[in-house]
Amino acid sequence: MLKLFLWLRYLRKRRIVLLSITAVALSVALMIVVGSLFTGYIKALEDSAVADVGDIFLWLRGRAIPQCELFITELEKLDDVEAAAPFLYGGGLLYLQTGDVREVTIQGITPARETEFTDWKNSLLRQQTSDEKIDFDVPGYPNDTGGWLGIGIVAEPNEKTDEYDLTQAKKLIGNQVILTTVGFTGKRKVVKFKISDIASTKTHFGDKTLYLPLEKFNEITFGKNNTENIRNLKIKLSTGVNAQPAKVLVRKKWEQFATEKLELDQDIIAQMRIVTVHELRGDFFAELHKQMQIVMLIFGVICSVAVLLIFCIFYMIVETKLKDIAIIKSCGATNAAAASIFVGFGACVGIVGSALGILIGFVIIKNINAIEHAIRIVFGLKLWQSSSYGLNIIPHQIHWPSVWPIVLVAIAGCCLGALIPAFVAAKTKPVEILRYE
Repeated sequence: MLKLFLWLRYLRKRRIVLLSITAVALSVALMIVVGSLFTGYIKALEDSAVADVGDIFLWLRGRAIPQCELFITELEKLDDVEAAAPFLYGGGLLYLQTGDVREVTIQGITPARETEFTDWKNSLLRQQTSDEKIDFDVPGYPNDTGGWLGIGIVAEPNEKTDEYDLTQAKKLIGNQVILTTVGFTGKRKVVKFKISDIASTKTHFGDKTLYLPLEKFNEITFGKNNTENIRNLKIKLSTGVNAQPAKVLVRKKWEQFATEKLELDQDIIAQMRIVTVHELRGDFFAELHKQMQIVMLIFGVICSVAVLLIFCIFYMIVETKLKDIAIIKSCGATNAAAASIFVGFGACVGIVGSALGILIGFVIIKNINAIEHAIRIVFGLKLWQSSSYGLNIIPHQIHWPSVWPIVLVAIAGCCLGALIPAFVAAKTKPVEILRYE
């Protein structure tokens, strides 16, 4: 109780201690914001990669995957697999209107299966308010099958706000466009179709992609007589499943399916390539994590100034409270007890400052997009460009696993800053301090 009394008394009488708490709070908040933003950014890019190629990506070298739909059904029987979907990749030039030709990435997809990978219901401007299943039907043309155009293909973001005019883009639905691409044989293919919907995927690259029905793009690429040419397959794993063990299970399932159902030669079976998304794009994500560690180290060094500040303030308190310390020791308190008063006080400063830092960091992270928007309005400065970062919005989820190590380090730093003042207090000799009192 005596220690608690002294902690409260020093805090009440020595308002300068509030400066220490503020320094700790700001340091903790800064580390939480930086860590959460960087972690959230990497996680968003990983989720985008999973939507693009899945947690596990399969392709059969030089040939189509036979009976692909049946194989997908077999894969989805695995407990580790949440969903699987076939897709085709390509590229081409899209003619929108006179003088307006855009280079586009093309994806052939199956809407019913793609909904397991991407929230298409909220990404399609026309169909997001519909209760029907998403499709490539063109409104007003019941017999036509169209394509989804990423909003970045048909519109340019505002230079100041980096936002698209969704209302204007939606008016283009139903317009005819012309796609020029190259088929499997190397022959140029020219295809006319209507815009079925506009896709706003919240990612820069997704907004620059043309999405076509898998069967239609398959026909464009391989011809009308070669409709079974699915060469790419992506798998989404269940939550919490490790990709490497799941990859082994997928390979075993393929070998079993190819041997028993397809009766393929072992040479052909061995040509199936199965990779995880981190194996496919591991170098990129590893570099991002490395950059995150460097940034956290730099900010950690900057925030370590708070430890020096605590040392100075606590040393000043000890020097001005020598009489109090001498009285305590003259009543029988040991050196360790005298020292523990200030080490404990340092821990209290760390705990209170860390709690405030968590609160400040939480508020900043949750409102980071509103803060960025306010900065843009007040100063005319756009801090987040989707073309630079690949995402339309700043990730705004706090990363709790990284919060607790930051808090523990902050409390330990406060205790460290109080160690030398505590040592001075422990060495205080009551007889020398009180002899003239």
